[in-house]
Amino acid sequence: MGSGFYAFDAIDDAISRTKTLLWPFRAGVWFRLALIALFVGGFGGGFNIFSYNLDSGPDMGMPLDPGVSMALVLALIGIVLLLALIFLMIGSILQFVFVDCLSSGTVSLSRTFGLRSGKGLRLFLFQFGLMLLIFAAIALLALILIFPAGMTGTPNVVFFLLMLPVLLVLAIIVGVVMMLTIDFVVPVMIRDDCGVITGWRRVWGFVRADLKNTAVYVVFKFVLGIVVGLIVLLLALLVLAVIAVPLLVVGAAAMYIMNGAVLPFYLLLLGIGVLIAIPFLLLVQVPFVTFFRYYSLGVLSSFTPDYDLLPPGEASA
Repeated sequence: MGSGFYAFDAIDDAISRTKTLLWPFRAGVWFRLALIALFVGGFGGGFNIFSYNLDSGPDMGMPLDPGVSMALVLALIGIVLLLALIFLMIGSILQFVFVDCLSSGTVSLSRTFGLRSGKGLRLFLFQFGLMLLIFAAIALLALILIFPAGMTGTPNVVFFLLMLPVLLVLAIIVGVVMMLTIDFVVPVMIRDDCGVITGWRRVWGFVRADLKNTAVYVVFKFVLGIVVGLIVLLLALLVLAVIAVPLLVVGAAAMYIMNGAVLPFYLLLLGIGVLIAIPFLLLVQVPFVTFFRYYSLGVLSSFTPDYDLLPPGEASA
């Protein structure tokens, strides 16, 4: 018997479908899903590997012109932003491709990538608009804090602190909207061949009609995401440790053999370690990313059978 809550009832089926798709192990399926995980899943935070102190560095005898330095910084920022937007755009398209893979049982990146590029662009613009909303709210709070300081010499700290809960609530709302967009609106857009706004209207219809199950799903998925995130983090640390041990042994041996001047060799080892680690870290995420996509599709079908995109049979490669 079911629990009466879609969020709980969909777990067993999602686990079963994940096992069927991923086992027995097929390298092609896993690596294609790992590439999808790179764009649509994975760790939420970044890791700052290097930290430089530019002020205390050695004098290279070639001081840069301030104008050139600023132009270089702006160019680097522009390149990073451009790459981030391209990454987000590809990820938006792969959200649809991922659903296609699981709904058809055939894991292929090229089969529907071109077909879904238009919907991916619409999803990208929607996500970009939400990000601009958050950035605008942060900028507004910063101005509220800084502008009075320029006029009176005293920042408006009290008003700033009072507005922080508003920013937190806004962030939660945007997060929930983004979650429901990826989990429910994307499959609806595929089934009904519509845009994001039309998809949201249809999702809002059955979500509003069953607010209890919607609230339970949002809260439970948030908690489940934290638990799974910790598991993935532990597995990732284990993978990194396994990769790092032989590299550390080689590095220690190089210190004795090369008698100094080992920095280039260490950088080479670091590069090798990163190249080895990235695919393994992505492979670690594959079962979890796959489970969550199956899980959300299962919950969606519980809300309304009209949007049941899951195949009745077993998945294939």
